[in-house]
Amino acid sequence: MMSAAVATDGAQFDVRAVRRLFDTRLPGTRWTGSPYDVSPDGQRFLVNVWDGQETPTPITLVVNWTAGIRK
Repeated sequence: MMSAAVATDGAQFDVRAVRRLFDTRLPGTRWTGSPYDVSPDGQRFLVNVWDGQETPTPITLVVNWTAGIRK
């Protein structure tokens, strides 16, 4: 993620200082959609990053869990 200072003077558009904000470590071409969002106040980024694991961590889905607590 990069940041650039820009200056405009009428029809002129100049890019000034460019700097790296942070490393996102996103996966290659498999990514779809936008990997980040900006907070409403514009002060923070929420970035979905790749953790480097080759195999995904399994997710356990529990259905009808309320029936088990009524006993």
